[in-house]
Amino acid sequence: MTWIQPVCLTASLFAALWGCAIAPPPIPLHDEPTLRVALEYDPHAGAGHSHPAPVSTDTMRAVLHGLHLQGRDVVGTFGLLGNDPGTAAFTNREILAGVASHLVVGLAKASPRDLVTFYVVQRDSQHTPLITSGGVFVRGHHLYVILANGRTSPSAIQYETTYEPNTRHAPLVPIARFKFKASFQPPDSRVTTSEAKQADGWEGYLDESKVVVIDLLRLPNALPPSTTTTPAVPPITP
Repeated sequence: MTWIQPVCLTASLFAALWGCAIAPPPIPLHDEPTLRVALEYDPHAGAGHSHPAPVSTDTMRAVLHGLHLQGRDVVGTFGLLGNDPGTAAFTNREILAGVASHLVVGLAKASPRDLVTFYVVQRDSQHTPLITSGGVFVRGHHLYVILANGRTSPSAIQYETTYEPNTRHAPLVPIARFKFKASFQPPDSRVTTSEAKQADGWEGYLDESKVVVIDLLRLPNALPPSTTTTPAVPPITP
């Protein structure tokens, strides 16, 4: 799912999930084989996100530690498999390796029309690449995380994906839409999407099972950003 790539990976996928809009190209902030972080124009920003946002590295680490993946039944009703809280989206090693700090830098540089995207390449015990990707932005004291992919294999065979896509430059594109849903621990720090829409004027996205909204005021041992909303500015131009 990406909103800023001029060329859609698959027309049907974008039409079904996120839409494809022509917009300024992303601005890479960090780019290495295992981690890419960039600023991208967000056409769903509405009146504008609260950027630049001074989120601390400790706060971002707490957010990433809290993100979890819950498996879904892709054969039957697409429901959750039991009441398992899920597995962590990021390991402590990955968080300390720079994911958190680069996202903090991105939020400090973002305009009200941007979100910060990430693309992390992890390896399983057989050294198979697994992709965790998505984007983050701040509205007031709420931090939003879109987790398009969570430890997802590019070779994942789902109903809509029978080939191996390269989504490095499209981190908001879900490789396998129904593989998981995103959750957060502790759950008391999470805000429902309906609450977020009402409080922040957030427009929402089609697949909100991949969106986690965190109230930074409720996050243990975290320092929230300023609650002053920055006025919207024109999108970045090439």
